[in-house]
Amino acid sequence: MKLKNITLTFVGLSVAIFAVPQAARAASLTVVADGLDNPRNFDWDSQGNLYMATSGKGGDGDGGQKCIPSPSAQYIPLCSGNTGSLIKIATDGTKTTVLPNLPSLALVPSGEQGAGPADFKFDKQGNAYLLMGLAGNPASRDTTLATPDLGRLFKVDLGTGALTSLADFGAYEVANNPDGTDIISNPYSFAIKGDNAYVVDGGGNTIYQVGLDGSGIKNVKAFAEQPVQLTLDQLPVLPEGTVDPTLRPDGTKAELPPGFSEALNGLPQSNQSVPTGIAIAPDGSLTVSEYTYFPYPEGKARVFSIDDNLTTTGLNVAGKPTTGTVMDTGFTQLTGVTYDNEGNMYVLQHINSSEWKEIQQGGVVTGDISGSIIKIAKDGTRSTIWSGNGLEAASGLEFGPDGNLYTANEARLAGTGQLVRINLQGGSEGRKVPEPATVAGLVAFSALATRLRKRKRQEELGEELLAKVETL
Repeated sequence: MKLKNITLTFVGLSVAIFAVPQAARAASLTVVADGLDNPRNFDWDSQGNLYMATSGKGGDGDGGQKCIPSPSAQYIPLCSGNTGSLIKIATDGTKTTVLPNLPSLALVPSGEQGAGPADFKFDKQGNAYLLMGLAGNPASRDTTLATPDLGRLFKVDLGTGALTSLADFGAYEVANNPDGTDIISNPYSFAIKGDNAYVVDGGGNTIYQVGLDGSGIKNVKAFAEQPVQLTLDQLPVLPEGTVDPTLRPDGTKAELPPGFSEALNGLPQSNQSVPTGIAIAPDGSLTVSEYTYFPYPEGKARVFSIDDNLTTTGLNVAGKPTTGTVMDTGFTQLTGVTYDNEGNMYVLQHINSSEWKEIQQGGVVTGDISGSIIKIAKDGTRSTIWSGNGLEAASGLEFGPDGNLYTANEARLAGTGQLVRINLQGGSEGRKVPEPATVAGLVAFSALATRLRKRKRQEELGEELLAKVETL
């Protein structure tokens, strides 16, 4: 199903750096840009300028007329607005908006889990491409939401701002439902190889091959489901008085979509993959990371290897062809994957524990949303190169032309999103690991600052969110 995050927060520059293993002591983290609304994936031009897609914070949906129920936060509405953008961060740090007022869809009133501009890439000729997310039933896109540009891949003229549609994933999902489960689309990221773009859809649980020459969608396959036997401690308990989201208005139980079952606590669950990140491996194959579906079981996220023909490797429960070979597993809620020049793989854990434990539905952060970057060497050896220490609910992972790692931090929140740079070799910039004698004091200060920020955020959103829920 669907990326909730997604694709994905309240720690500022004052947050402390905790003790880390000796091997990681040289690393540092620097905030390159902040104050962003649901920042997502990015790329560099030939001059070293970075272009980042920001999904925006939705809007009021024209007074509530252009809103749909969230497929991931159940009864919370997703409302549209023109708050998405493509921004440019020059080599001197100057930030400008290249494409403003792009369509966006997000939870109200928090602006969390924005869907809109999701990824941006250049091909080898310097042509630019923009991917637009959706995070909902595409059948509502052109009518209720009036946002026909969501759920598409565009070629972009950066000089004029003109967008040329190359693929409509929302329409394809409605017509074909490639994974055979509920009809949802949320294109999340893509990679370019030769004359093709490979797009992963965290809503449709699919990967698309799209011709950049205008030939459209050439191939599409679903990802295999992963049956997980859950125990009660892996599931949230609905608050007292919450209406069962699977009940119809007349009080009868709604039929669950294909691929779903009822969990021990009565909530619907599924075994859907929810692919998020994609990279071209050193051998030319495709590498895809997954988030997993609700309740996001810890240690169950996988990494797939796929050939560029999307060869079928099996059939799912709906009899639809699946693709990809599991090359690694044991991760939690992955939202990015990349490789260094030596062929080592790096994966990004959005949050180190199941999302529902740390964020209330609607976007109120109540727990620890620290994420991690994990290195998997060519021999399979794993090492955590960064965990927490300012890295929270991040999405997208790339090595920049300067050799540093970059990611979109607090990528699922409005107003607090960041672009951060992680220098694996340390240096004079950034927040470094302190000497052990200073750690205890910094940890105490960081914990207090985090609690105060979360309390303030809850006060700002809590009453308004409850009021919204009660009116639905």
